[in-house]
Amino acid sequence: MPKDYTVGKTSVFWDVVDFPVPEGRGIREIVESALRRKGYKGEVSITVYGDKDPFSPEETAKGRFTFVERIKKYWRLNKMLVDIGWWSMETPEPHYNPANVVVVAKNIKEDTEFVYFLSDLNGSNFNVLLVVPDDCEPEELPLPTVNLAWYWKSFVQGGEPMPRTELKALKARGKPRLVL
Repeated sequence: MPKDYTVGKTSVFWDVVDFPVPEGRGIREIVESALRRKGYKGEVSITVYGDKDPFSPEETAKGRFTFVERIKKYWRLNKMLVDIGWWSMETPEPHYNPANVVVVAKNIKEDTEFVYFLSDLNGSNFNVLLVVPDDCEPEELPLPTVNLAWYWKSFVQGGEPMPRTELKALKARGKPRLVL
């Protein structure tokens, strides 16, 4: 019986230097709008990475976000990888409890530890979702490990992810990867 990931918890890991929050919009509003449109209704947690805290004191006081300060891209991506690892270890039995991970970051190239880790998560019954730049090239996407992908503009507008046919075509254009 296929798992219903739409009822599972979703954790979002967002690099706000790569994808700044549009003025007048809220991170939670953007995330929940896109997820709800696809029928996701589980609890959502959001961790944000950047060079300065994008939240107002009111948002911070509500405790609805976690902010991680890292100035350089290398350290933001590595910290995100570690945080996703901790999150996955704290997620109880993904075989029985649907869990989703959303990564909102640029420059996740193939043949990196980050891509291999996303692949391992996918193989361990986590649902891997990704947000990519509007002008993203297939070789820049860890597509074999992704179940849904949004272009940035569509994600921000609460729109649909890439159609399955487009996602499949992008996967076909990208370099084949050896997954062990």
